[in-house]
Amino acid sequence: MKKFMSCLATGLVSVFLLASVALAEDVKTDYFTLALSDGWTMPKPVQSANGAVVAIVQYPDGQGAVSVTVTPAPLPAKDLAVQTLNNMKSGGFTVSEPVASGDSYVGEFSQQQARGVSYFTSNGKLGSVITIVGTDTRPGKDFLNKNFKAADAKLFPASF
Repeated sequence: MKKFMSCLATGLVSVFLLASVALAEDVKTDYFTLALSDGWTMPKPVQSANGAVVAIVQYPDGQGAVSVTVTPAPLPAKDLAVQTLNNMKSGGFTVSEPVASGDSYVGEFSQQQARGVSYFTSNGKLGSVITIVGTDTRPGKDFLNKNFKAADAKLFPASF
């Protein structure tokens, strides 16, 4: 019985260790790396289509999410921001005017109780849109500042 309990305990510890390692994996693309830590999860694998890459990670409490999109769009960051925010406005969102922040543009939006902020950046060949949605965007900003690593610094904001 003692041997069985020892094996069972070892098995459970192994399962917990493997589970924690799986949750701590990095999200890696050709454009960026996101270190998943502190309960942040990725509900779906990174999506790729037509040259675009999208990664979505979820707040530990499930009350918000962060998406990182890179797309072939040879538009200046301001144009990318204006077009996206205008599309959101047409879809019923309340949106702010995009504001310059370094080489990026930032726009806020809301719809009913949901609110968010998007960061638009371009390196001339590719555009990136990083969006944080939730009742509070501060956890998403803190997460990105701590865990986001760009492969091309010109493609992403310097800070969130």
